[in-house]
Amino acid sequence: MEKKGNEDLRAECICARCPSYDDCTRKKDELLFCIGGKSACKLEKYGCVCGMCPVEKIKGFTGGYFCITGKAALK
Repeated sequence: MEKKGNEDLRAECICARCPSYDDCTRKKDELLFCIGGKSACKLEKYGCVCGMCPVEKIKGFTGGYFCITGKAALK
């Protein structure tokens, strides 16, 4: 499998479709929580879509709610 850089992964990221991705996270341009870590925002809505994300599959991560936990475990 070809190694993808963060910009390539960012293009495949679905964080922006997540209910947790709100005005604060948009303003801070927080995407790729699975790689970048926990959100700096106080999240008001929850509804994880990490399990459907191609980035999670490409990187072999498990878990979810990366925006809250900031942790991505490898399979």
